[in-house]
Amino acid sequence: MGFAVVEQGAYTLGEVVVNAEKIATSEQAGTVYRVTQADIEASGASTLDQALELVPGLNVREGAEGTPRIDVRGFRTRHVHLFLNGIPIRNTNDGQFDPTVIPAEIISEIKVLSGGSSVLYGSGGNGAVIDIITKAGGDGVHGRIDGKIGSGDLYELNSGLFGGNDKLSFYGNVGMQTRNYFPLSDNFTAAGDQGDDERLNSDRDRVSFFGNMSYALTDENTLGLTLSRVTGENGKPPITNAGIDDFANKKAKYERIDDMSSTMVQAAFAHQGAGPWDYRAWVYFSQTDTEENGYDGPTYDSQTKKGSYHQDSEVELAGAHAQAGYTFADDSRLTLGLTGEQESWEADGFEIGVTDPIDSDEDLSTYSVALEYQRALSERWHLVLGYGHHFQDRNEKDDNDFTYMIGTYYDLTDSTRIKANHARKIRFPSLKQLYTVGAGNEDLDTEITTHYEIGAEQQLSATTKLDLTGFLIDATDYIEKDTTSIYRNYQDLRFYGIESTLSMEPLDNLRLRCGLTWMQTEDRSSGSTRDDLQYRPEWKATLDGQYTFDVGLRVSGEVIYVANQYLYDKKTETQKKELGDFTLVNLKLSQKIPTTPLEIYGGVDNLFDENYEESYGLPQPGRLLYAGLVYKF
Repeated sequence: MGFAVVEQGAYTLGEVVVNAEKIATSEQAGTVYRVTQADIEASGASTLDQALELVPGLNVREGAEGTPRIDVRGFRTRHVHLFLNGIPIRNTNDGQFDPTVIPAEIISEIKVLSGGSSVLYGSGGNGAVIDIITKAGGDGVHGRIDGKIGSGDLYELNSGLFGGNDKLSFYGNVGMQTRNYFPLSDNFTAAGDQGDDERLNSDRDRVSFFGNMSYALTDENTLGLTLSRVTGENGKPPITNAGIDDFANKKAKYERIDDMSSTMVQAAFAHQGAGPWDYRAWVYFSQTDTEENGYDGPTYDSQTKKGSYHQDSEVELAGAHAQAGYTFADDSRLTLGLTGEQESWEADGFEIGVTDPIDSDEDLSTYSVALEYQRALSERWHLVLGYGHHFQDRNEKDDNDFTYMIGTYYDLTDSTRIKANHARKIRFPSLKQLYTVGAGNEDLDTEITTHYEIGAEQQLSATTKLDLTGFLIDATDYIEKDTTSIYRNYQDLRFYGIESTLSMEPLDNLRLRCGLTWMQTEDRSSGSTRDDLQYRPEWKATLDGQYTFDVGLRVSGEVIYVANQYLYDKKTETQKKELGDFTLVNLKLSQKIPTTPLEIYGGVDNLFDENYEESYGLPQPGRLLYAGLVYKF
């Protein structure tokens, strides 16, 4: 998806799948959307979720947790496998992740791999794999300072330092983001506890440090280190449509993350010599501590009524990944991947009205072995095959299952490529689904999805390219809560649709890109009365572009249209309601100041102050203005 070459290096020591020059990879045979550093700067994105909004097939949705969720091709965030420099990023309790803790400033490139992604990524990722490659150093010593202010008492500051020499490369960034609230649209009407101006309990604070370095021991051997630390707090805005007469029939909750701290470390090694063998390995550890509170009302200062609670939790993930690759004389390649992970979740606290205190201490282990073979059958025809076997070791019931991937592409001409892939993926149940008091089910089986995909890439001219992909996914033993609020393997689902992108440069300084997603969903579960699945938009259309004037002024803009998504009442799932369609328009202007290392910028998100929801009863920000200054040296 990139418009330009990145301005500094990329840290690739932890990249799970490395592209080969002469033979196929799973990426070339599948669907990969790339978001570059240049794309992020043009959009004005501050966090990972904002950087992903234009990706076809991907839906960013903020629900009752107050955290943006990343859904891909109808699958929820827990079915999306997120990596940062090869480190899995997820809450070991529920398998989800918070994209707001990853500053967009540290990102060199994001790869979103839908459909049949490589078996080397391990289990999970039934919806997609998101692979983040962070920035790295370069020659000399350089820096970047970016300060930003905006609506809702928004203040952001990022300060980065990077550099290196022939052997050493380093990159570091310290970031701060604080927002007291986000403003609502002028078209929003006050309801319940919510006024018509500032969104209740929508504050967010983040302080982050991120750094990586690599050192070349020899021409063939390299060591690497990644460190990350994030702290913060945030509110969870309550629903605005509480009441027994409302369609959803829900009660407003007054919840906050009053303290959060996350630490991550990774050490990596890579060997790349003149011979046929190459080796890569890394070990990683992450820990997140969270203090969460539920209060009696919108003053957020009392915990005496039934349902209010306090919970301290700690999640840990420790693991190791190793790969050995062998390139044969005919340029075919065989890669072996091994992964082992230990997950744990501890929680303690209380809930008013419940006699027993909150007291959980659970863990499990997962192991994977994968083998991937890539071969050029001819100059134009390429093939990739992969098989993985995965094991989950848990207290009462161990499980194991397999994945595979078959992909191919054929270049009909120098400007036309057709490709196809088929894959089987699995996802083991999470600690939350297994052990939550009153809802967990220790007898849960593994979720299974089968993927079918066919696509074409057409270079229409030197500066215009069209991509078209059709997909069909069947999910069996899909885990959700049943009518008794117990997690069960009782859903069979189908997702199918078409994704298309068109990128062009009609003028030297003008770049445009269009994206279109059409998706249908089916609940094929026994006895189901739903004809569409909840919160899966049928249509998503995007348009973005930028024009750079000779004087250094750059104008960037994007349009996002989402339509035809539905929800059901929680009790019977027979009453259906359509969520309103919405269109968002965002603009950004930036100007380099001649003969100085400065750049000023300003922008507006939701230019036309659209009053919209991504989840029922949870209004999203109205018009947001911001401005900033960048200094580079």
